Amino acid sequence: MVSIIVPVYKSEKTLRRCVESLCRQAYADIEILLIVDGPPDGSGILADQLAKEDARIRVINQPNRGVSRARNRGLTEAAGEYIRFVDSDDYVLYHGLDEMVRRIEQDGSDLVIAGFDHLYFGQKIEKLPHTNACIELASSYEDLKQLYMGGFLNMPWNKLYKKELIREQFPVDLNLGEDLLFNEAYIRQAARISVLQQPVCEYIQDDRGTTLSTKKRNDKVETALLLYEKTKAFFQSCYPDVGQFAFLADKVCTTFLDEVEGLGFAKDMTYAEKRAAVAEYAKQTRAFLQREGIRKPELTLLDYRIVFFFLRRQQIGMTMLMIRLRAMVVEIVRRRKGV
Repeated sequence: MVSIIVPVYKSEKTLRRCVESLCRQAYADIEILLIVDGPPDGSGILADQLAKEDARIRVINQPNRGVSRARNRGLTEAAGEYIRFVDSDDYVLYHGLDEMVRRIEQDGSDLVIAGFDHLYFGQKIEKLPHTNACIELASSYEDLKQLYMGGFLNMPWNKLYKKELIREQFPVDLNLGEDLLFNEAYIRQAARISVLQQPVCEYIQDDRGTTLSTKKRNDKVETALLLYEKTKAFFQSCYPDVGQFAFLADKVCTTFLDEVEGLGFAKDMTYAEKRAAVAEYAKQTRAFLQREGIRKPELTLLDYRIVFFFLRRQQIGMTMLMIRLRAMVVEIVRRRKGV
């Protein structure tokens, strides 16, 4: 049996669609654990109603404690041999779980990592891993590196876990990156990983109009540096013979650049505040690269490379100009696409 853990919070508009997709999927030997995390809307009432419609659904109520604690509660309540996590605003594909169970049993593996469809502002982007193989973790450094760089280790909802191998729960003291750390802790217990080159769910993202406060931006950068150290230790423990893991530093630089470029959309900040934030990011970026002995990170996107050129040289005025131009282009594209 597969235990499917679904944290429920402020999901009154999406929960039914999510749960009905779970109930309709091809693989039927499941239990659905709806962890109702003290929502202020009608999500809890809807969860109770859904449980009356399918005997495989179980509702577990708790005071609002956050998504990590909700998932951890699900782990303690789960009765299945396998564990799958699903977000309450996502949609699972009909054959996804069926194929994941088939692969983990056929390959004799400890984990399945699958692809997904990313619905961003109504646009579907198919995200697939680089291979469709079963990899031996001890001899598959390049494969694990590719999965990390592709972003396939960052989330729990594209994976199938064995409950018996879960030694550590989700960290509860982080607002970002807790899923990555959970996956790294789990992979340390694994010997073989089945990589499934097909989408198993739709991940829905629509963050229009959202901006981060200065504190949250600073927290995100600090978390990126913490995750860098943790992930470097993870790869070192898995592959002690590999000398350096420069690609991890590339991820940190990407986080800095995401935050810098995001300032172009921050309507809650004055020009002076944005300029001060860019100056601080420039200082932090330079200090990080010097500390890690990195001359030039590998940045794939052209806009990253352009902004980084000026940011690293602490040319704040030119950096500001570049992020303003980028924000204008993005807004024009969004308007033309009607999103």
